[in-house]
Amino acid sequence: MSAPRSEGLALAGFLLAAAAMLASPILTHAQTPVWSATLTVARTNAADAVGYCRGAANCSGETAHYGELSEPGFSIGETSYIVTSIRWGAGGEGYIHLTLDSALSDEDVASLVLQLDDTSFSLAEARVNEPAEHDFTANYTWDGSGSVPAEAASVSVSLGRNSAPFR
Repeated sequence: MSAPRSEGLALAGFLLAAAAMLASPILTHAQTPVWSATLTVARTNAADAVGYCRGAANCSGETAHYGELSEPGFSIGETSYIVTSIRWGAGGEGYIHLTLDSALSDEDVASLVLQLDDTSFSLAEARVNEPAEHDFTANYTWDGSGSVPAEAASVSVSLGRNSAPFR
Protein backbone atom coordinates (compact mmCIF):
# COMPACT_ATOMS: atom_id res chain seq x y z
CA MET A 1 0.00 0.00 0.00
CA SER A 2 2.96 2.37 0.32
CA ALA A 3 3.44 2.64 -3.46
CA PRO A 4 0.18 4.55 -4.21
CA ARG A 5 0.76 6.92 -1.29
CA SER A 6 4.34 7.72 -2.33
CA GLU A 7 3.15 8.28 -5.92
CA GLY A 8 0.46 10.65 -4.61
CA LEU A 9 3.04 12.56 -2.55
CA ALA A 10 5.38 12.80 -5.52
CA LEU A 11 2.53 14.08 -7.72
CA ALA A 12 1.52 16.65 -5.07
CA GLY A 13 5.12 17.85 -4.81
CA PHE A 14 5.38 18.18 -8.57
CA LEU A 15 2.12 20.14 -8.75
CA LEU A 16 3.25 22.53 -5.99
CA ALA A 17 6.58 23.13 -7.75
CA ALA A 18 4.81 23.74 -11.08
CA ALA A 19 2.37 26.17 -9.48
CA ALA A 20 5.25 28.09 -7.85
CA MET A 21 7.03 28.38 -11.20
CA LEU A 22 3.90 29.64 -12.93
CA ALA A 23 3.28 32.26 -10.22
CA SER A 24 6.85 33.58 -10.24
CA PRO A 25 7.08 37.13 -11.70
CA ILE A 26 10.65 36.46 -12.77
CA LEU A 27 9.51 33.70 -15.08
CA THR A 28 6.35 35.32 -16.36
CA HIS A 29 7.48 38.91 -17.02
CA ALA A 30 11.10 39.07 -18.10
CA GLN A 31 12.49 42.50 -18.99
CA THR A 32 15.46 43.30 -21.15
CA PRO A 33 17.13 46.53 -19.95
CA VAL A 34 17.62 49.33 -22.49
CA TRP A 35 18.77 52.14 -20.17
CA SER A 36 19.18 52.78 -16.46
CA ALA A 37 20.28 55.71 -14.30
CA THR A 38 19.87 57.33 -10.91
CA LEU A 39 17.72 60.44 -10.66
CA THR A 40 18.39 62.93 -7.86
CA VAL A 41 15.12 64.78 -7.27
CA ALA A 42 14.93 68.58 -7.20
CA ARG A 43 12.50 71.43 -8.01
CA THR A 44 12.85 75.08 -8.93
CA ASN A 45 10.17 76.24 -6.46
CA ALA A 46 7.16 74.87 -4.61
CA ALA A 47 4.78 75.38 -7.56
CA ASP A 48 6.87 73.52 -10.13
CA ALA A 49 7.12 69.86 -10.93
CA VAL A 50 9.68 67.79 -9.05
CA GLY A 51 12.29 65.48 -10.53
CA TYR A 52 14.76 66.16 -13.31
CA CYS A 53 14.55 68.66 -16.16
CA ARG A 54 17.36 69.67 -18.56
CA GLY A 55 16.65 70.81 -22.09
CA ALA A 56 12.90 70.16 -22.23
CA ALA A 57 10.85 73.04 -23.63
CA ASN A 58 9.63 74.30 -20.25
CA CYS A 59 13.02 74.09 -18.52
CA SER A 60 15.37 75.31 -21.22
CA GLY A 61 16.58 78.42 -19.39
CA GLU A 62 19.56 78.10 -17.07
CA THR A 63 17.47 78.97 -14.02
CA ALA A 64 14.86 76.35 -14.90
CA HIS A 65 17.25 73.37 -14.92
CA TYR A 66 16.79 71.15 -11.89
CA GLY A 67 17.62 67.67 -10.65
CA GLU A 68 20.40 65.33 -11.74
CA LEU A 69 20.40 62.22 -13.88
CA SER A 70 23.49 60.01 -13.71
CA GLU A 71 23.19 59.01 -17.39
CA PRO A 72 20.76 60.95 -19.59
CA GLY A 73 21.71 59.29 -22.89
CA PHE A 74 20.90 55.86 -24.33
CA SER A 75 20.67 54.14 -27.71
CA ILE A 76 18.22 51.74 -29.25
CA GLY A 77 19.73 50.18 -32.33
CA GLU A 78 21.33 52.96 -34.37
CA THR A 79 19.25 55.74 -32.77
CA SER A 80 20.49 57.79 -29.81
CA TYR A 81 18.18 59.51 -27.34
CA ILE A 82 18.62 62.04 -24.53
CA VAL A 83 16.25 62.10 -21.55
CA THR A 84 15.42 65.79 -21.08
CA SER A 85 12.90 65.36 -18.27
CA ILE A 86 11.50 62.88 -15.76
CA ARG A 87 9.04 64.74 -13.56
CA TRP A 88 6.17 64.36 -11.20
CA GLY A 89 3.52 67.03 -11.97
CA ALA A 90 3.09 70.55 -10.65
CA GLY A 91 3.64 70.45 -6.92
CA GLY A 92 4.48 66.76 -7.35
CA GLU A 93 0.87 65.69 -7.98
CA GLY A 94 -1.29 64.51 -10.82
CA TYR A 95 0.95 63.12 -13.52
CA ILE A 96 4.35 61.72 -14.43
CA HIS A 97 6.34 62.79 -17.50
CA LEU A 98 9.16 61.19 -19.46
CA THR A 99 10.45 63.62 -22.11
CA LEU A 100 13.04 62.65 -24.73
CA ASP A 101 14.85 64.73 -27.34
CA SER A 102 13.24 62.69 -30.13
CA ALA A 103 10.26 60.35 -30.45
CA LEU A 104 10.59 56.61 -30.06
CA SER A 105 9.41 54.30 -32.84
CA ASP A 106 5.93 52.78 -32.57
CA GLU A 107 7.56 49.38 -32.02
CA ASP A 108 9.61 50.72 -29.10
CA VAL A 109 6.61 52.48 -27.55
CA ALA A 110 4.66 49.21 -27.76
CA SER A 111 7.31 47.24 -25.86
CA LEU A 112 9.09 49.62 -23.45
CA VAL A 113 8.36 50.10 -19.75
CA LEU A 114 9.56 53.01 -17.61
CA GLN A 115 10.56 51.86 -14.13
CA LEU A 116 10.74 54.42 -11.28
CA ASP A 117 12.00 52.51 -8.24
CA ASP A 118 9.26 49.87 -7.75
CA THR A 119 6.64 51.43 -10.04
CA SER A 120 6.28 50.49 -13.72
CA PHE A 121 4.67 52.50 -16.53
CA SER A 122 4.06 50.99 -19.95
CA LEU A 123 4.86 53.45 -22.74
CA ALA A 124 2.04 51.85 -24.75
CA GLU A 125 -0.38 53.21 -22.11
CA ALA A 126 1.11 56.73 -22.02
CA ARG A 127 -0.42 59.84 -23.51
CA VAL A 128 1.99 61.14 -26.13
CA ASN A 129 2.30 64.83 -26.95
CA GLU A 130 3.02 65.56 -30.57
CA PRO A 131 5.89 67.98 -31.31
CA ALA A 132 3.50 70.95 -31.75
CA GLU A 133 1.69 70.26 -28.47
CA HIS A 134 3.32 72.01 -25.47
CA ASP A 135 6.49 72.44 -27.56
CA PHE A 136 7.75 69.02 -26.44
CA THR A 137 9.51 66.79 -28.92
CA ALA A 138 8.54 63.48 -27.33
CA ASN A 139 6.61 63.66 -24.05
CA TYR A 140 5.12 60.49 -22.57
CA THR A 141 2.67 61.14 -19.70
CA TRP A 142 0.86 58.96 -17.18
CA ASP A 143 -1.59 59.81 -14.42
CA GLY A 144 0.22 59.60 -11.11
CA SER A 145 -1.43 58.73 -7.84
CA GLY A 146 1.44 57.18 -5.95
CA SER A 147 3.90 58.79 -3.60
CA VAL A 148 6.19 61.54 -4.87
CA PRO A 149 9.87 61.41 -3.89
CA ALA A 150 11.22 64.12 -1.61
CA GLU A 151 13.79 66.66 -2.76
CA ALA A 152 17.31 65.21 -2.86
CA ALA A 153 15.94 61.64 -2.92
CA SER A 154 17.64 59.14 -5.24
CA VAL A 155 15.29 57.30 -7.58
CA SER A 156 16.36 54.32 -9.65
CA VAL A 157 15.05 54.82 -13.21
CA SER A 158 15.19 52.54 -16.22
CA LEU A 159 13.62 51.64 -19.52
CA GLY A 160 13.17 47.96 -20.16
CA ARG A 161 11.74 45.98 -23.00
CA ASN A 162 9.02 43.56 -21.94
CA SER A 163 9.26 40.17 -23.49
CA ALA A 164 6.24 37.96 -23.97
CA PRO A 165 5.32 35.92 -20.90
CA PHE A 166 6.42 32.29 -20.89
CA ARG A 167 3.60 29.88 -21.59
